[in-house]
Amino acid sequence: MEGALKHLAGKKRIKYLFVRPPHHYWPIINQSDNFLCPLNYPTLAAWLRHRLDFVDVEILDCCVSEVGYKSLADEIRRRKPDVVGIGEKVVYANDALRTFRVVKSVDPKIVTMGGAHIFTHEPEWALRTCPELDYCMRYEAEIALEHFLRVAREGGDEQDTMSLCWLDRDGQFLASPLAPAIQNLDDLPPPAFDLVPLKKYSPFGMLWPQSATIQRSRGCVDTCRFCSWIAMENKQEQQQDGTIKSSPWFRSKSVEKVLEEVDILYKRFGIRYLFWVDATWNAGDHWLQQFCSEVIRRKYDLGWWAFTRYDLLPKQHRNGTLKLMVQAGFRHALVGVERPQSTSLNWLNKHRYGEDLAVETFNMMEEHYPEVFRQGTFITGLRHDSAESIQALLKHAHDCNLDFAAFHPCTPFPGTPLYHEAREKNWIEENDFGKYDMFYPIMRTEHLSREEVAKWTTWCQQNFVMKKPGRYASRMLSKYPVRRRLHNWFFFSINRVMAMQAWNAVTGKEKFEGFAGVNKLWRPSWYES
Repeated sequence: MEGALKHLAGKKRIKYLFVRPPHHYWPIINQSDNFLCPLNYPTLAAWLRHRLDFVDVEILDCCVSEVGYKSLADEIRRRKPDVVGIGEKVVYANDALRTFRVVKSVDPKIVTMGGAHIFTHEPEWALRTCPELDYCMRYEAEIALEHFLRVAREGGDEQDTMSLCWLDRDGQFLASPLAPAIQNLDDLPPPAFDLVPLKKYSPFGMLWPQSATIQRSRGCVDTCRFCSWIAMENKQEQQQDGTIKSSPWFRSKSVEKVLEEVDILYKRFGIRYLFWVDATWNAGDHWLQQFCSEVIRRKYDLGWWAFTRYDLLPKQHRNGTLKLMVQAGFRHALVGVERPQSTSLNWLNKHRYGEDLAVETFNMMEEHYPEVFRQGTFITGLRHDSAESIQALLKHAHDCNLDFAAFHPCTPFPGTPLYHEAREKNWIEENDFGKYDMFYPIMRTEHLSREEVAKWTTWCQQNFVMKKPGRYASRMLSKYPVRRRLHNWFFFSINRVMAMQAWNAVTGKEKFEGFAGVNKLWRPSWYES
């Protein structure tokens, strides 16, 4: 909405409120584990505090504070923000738009700002869908948001901003030039963890007990065509015709900078478990060796979870890097295995992966690092997929000797090469972003309907345990605490969800869907309160 900046002109102080709206959650992970700290807000808050002495920043996380939509209006009245900013994933786009409507109902003069993935890649859709949304800010926001607030306070207009999208009075969609991204991540101050209720995150966590999110890098070392991470963290260069050229760009903080953040979490907040939000945590052996050696030297009692590339692990085993990682706290590896077939991996534009290497790598992990929980993800519903090719993923997951495997229909997230191709070729059959949860099929294949993709994806998930019950049961008795706890938790939580489904079916609340219902997002009891 053009002209909203005028509400900020000349203000001595500007109050900026970041809001994470009420969310649904995945029931196989308990509510405590679902709602980890949204690191984008403390990161941006720290930058604004560091750079702008006229801005007061607050963060409201509705999910851990159990603030539903009725009480959200009261929170907005009490806090009296000048600007409300929301940065969201695609699946929570509808919650973000609903929150903007609540904000404007309290005070139409509050400036509303959308950011992060959905508002970066679908700004015109968001602005036209939700008149209560004033602006969208694209890509990394540190420099652009700082510039926006300076321009607004000094009485400038939208044309003077960077990375901003808006509708003018005639309804025309407009966008200002992209701001530069942070070149050196060491320029970022430590996240403002003091602005979030850190003790409320995962207090009863089974997967990530009393954990905190942390990030050492942005970008990735690969160019997977489905990846929403690199759609945000790649190098984005605006061309003369206004289009955006995206190219790989892996940036890492220094070891010293990351240790500074670990110190804050460990000493000030008592955090003992780290959730790394990097696309590829185990890139760069020299960095890893330095970091892990220092954690060990300081005798920190840490555990951590990280997204990990399996093609790097064999070399890291041979040169001692992986051993240091495990000694320093590496306890839960999530690996995007994706597919066994090289043709499928080529279609996904994923490099240096292969069937034999995956099997060898995970069995090496079992032999040498049995204290590490090995979780892998697999993508179903590629264009050439048949029932047989999806079923083959289960055998590959078993051959990889994984502790837990998750199977996800191929989801075309906005901003990815996959999304652009799917739009051009009319593959997309579901346009409600609230269903882009990586469990609900968005596209059919050349051989299967979306319903059939869902059927065989659920078949893989269900039979990962049922086809190998002895192996799973033995790991429920593992002598290694993390693996024992997680195997027991997944077994308990899946059966809990199915039991609740059965009860709801008996009482007429819902249709019993069996194992398929395990992957449906749940609405918390406080969601509307």
